[in-house]
Amino acid sequence: MNDFELYYKISSELYFLSTTLLSAYCLVYWIKPFFPPKSKVWKIGILYFCTMIILNYMPLFIPSVAAYSIGAFMAFFAMCLIDRSYISQKLFLATTFFCLRWQAWRVVIHIVNITFRFSILLFKDRGELFWFWFSAAECVLDALTGFLLLYGCVRLLLRIYGRKRENMEIREFLILLIPAVSSIYTYGATQFLNNAYVRDSGKYLSDTYTSYDFLMIFYPVICYITILTTVYVFRQWKKEHEEDKRREVFSKQIQDLQSHITETEKLYKDMRNLRHDMGNHLMTLKQLYTKGEYAEAEKYADSLACEMQKTALATQSGNPVTDVILSERKKEMDEKEIDFSCDFHYPADGEINAFDISIILNNGLSNAIESIERECHCAPHIFLCSYRMKNMFVVEIANSFTGELVTDDQSGLPVTAKNGEGHGFGLSSIRHTARKYLGDIEIGQEIYKQERCCVLRVMLQTM
Repeated sequence: MNDFELYYKISSELYFLSTTLLSAYCLVYWIKPFFPPKSKVWKIGILYFCTMIILNYMPLFIPSVAAYSIGAFMAFFAMCLIDRSYISQKLFLATTFFCLRWQAWRVVIHIVNITFRFSILLFKDRGELFWFWFSAAECVLDALTGFLLLYGCVRLLLRIYGRKRENMEIREFLILLIPAVSSIYTYGATQFLNNAYVRDSGKYLSDTYTSYDFLMIFYPVICYITILTTVYVFRQWKKEHEEDKRREVFSKQIQDLQSHITETEKLYKDMRNLRHDMGNHLMTLKQLYTKGEYAEAEKYADSLACEMQKTALATQSGNPVTDVILSERKKEMDEKEIDFSCDFHYPADGEINAFDISIILNNGLSNAIESIERECHCAPHIFLCSYRMKNMFVVEIANSFTGELVTDDQSGLPVTAKNGEGHGFGLSSIRHTARKYLGDIEIGQEIYKQERCCVLRVMLQTM
């Protein structure tokens, strides 16, 4: 081996190490938004880098498709070790990165092949030293070009896909994965055909067919555009779907409020009827006592008390709508053997709309009941209270909770454990209502009334 052969070998090794390191950086940049803030995502990049280095220097030859597939799998495995939630999304991230890396560096390879042909024609009379420095400069330029292409692809895809940690349904997972898998399959097929052609003819396809590189340079671009378009259409569909579910939840809340108003009107009608008949009832009781029919008078009084009890609500909050809501929720909790401590009072100044309060109470108490049902407490308890703090009206809803509260880093809301469509909008509705009054919500675990609870605080600003 002469000196130039050694220099070329060193240059090639440095090129491989630098491109692998830059790819590992792009991998970390790609997956970082989908992990909790304090996660050590850089470890995934180190594992990917080390895996590719080991595979490159193994005595046993491994095809490039298989090697980079192993690297992507190791990245996926490390992601699952660091954070075991949203597994389908992590598989999508690992597979898509494999595809993006292939697309970026395939473009570079075809550009290199094209420029090399022109370079031979322009500098065919130059010496060996010139060609070494030309090759070294080309390695630096290619590494930077590949990195910028890959980084740009990742950055643009992140902008379109978003930075939201989310569970993927099977259909969503397949929609997003099929373009990347198709591109990876084509990559493997073209590699196989190229290698087969080299074995049979001793030449590369690009040496025999000069138009090959010009044709193939556009294929990775088309694959990337396909992935980008699929993700964009998917995200738009997802947004429209979520808006439809929000409108559905809002419509249901309107129906609930109408039901509560109807129930309140019925209650008031019964109370007016009872008050209207009270004179007759008193006259009947007086006649019974005058005649000495005390047993009949007592029986009549008991039936009258029973009728009056039917018109009385279990909770008196200062507003007929919230009275009905709290009475219905208390009845539900009694049936499910949940203790309910209520110290809620509707704000007397009337600055807060009863409909907005009904959204907070309905969704908040519903979430508290469902949380208790999932945990199966021996002595479940739900607390509700309201109070003023300067110019803020605060509603607190606490429920017995011994588990671990996991919150989403972007929204700050708990990660829902419920399955199916339409779930997860309750707290969003509460937050939306709070922000109408320049307020917000706060959710956390704490010792509340000497119990370990999950506490929801809703803060509404009043004048």
